Amino acid sequence: MHAHNEGSGRGNNAWQHAAQWRMNFGQRGWIRPTVLKVLESGPKNGIEIMDSIQEMSRGWWRPSPGSIYPLLEQLSGEGVIKKSSSGKYELTKTYRRESGPVNDTDDIITKMEGSASYLEELAQSDKKAFSEYKDRIRKVAKRLSGLA
Repeated sequence: MHAHNEGSGRGNNAWQHAAQWRMNFGQRGWIRPTVLKVLESGPKNGIEIMDSIQEMSRGWWRPSPGSIYPLLEQLSGEGVIKKSSSGKYELTKTYRRESGPVNDTDDIITKMEGSASYLEELAQSDKKAFSEYKDRIRKVAKRLSGLA
């Protein structure tokens, strides 16, 4: 039986992990690299791409057709992907050769840099709102400093 235990750190961590997935997958700017990552594994049609993203997010987020199909058209126009006669999209050889694999780590660090800028501005403009998050920021900073 899989019961959520409010008192255990493990259960709490699982809920934090779920919230992080929802936050990341739902944010603007994550659809493009996610679609490219999905297509690295092979050709897929639009529905298969949406299904794969939903599966990657463990069911917490499924992009809408209104966000996927215009992006697929844009990527096709840029020469990043092509649509085969079977209706499946795949990365072009030129894109694979020039870009290599999608770098999720670079995307995450870029997002963190933007978030740091936001927090710096918040600390200057609204000290009260910022003060509520100081402990959490210190914990994250400590974890990150252990990586450097």
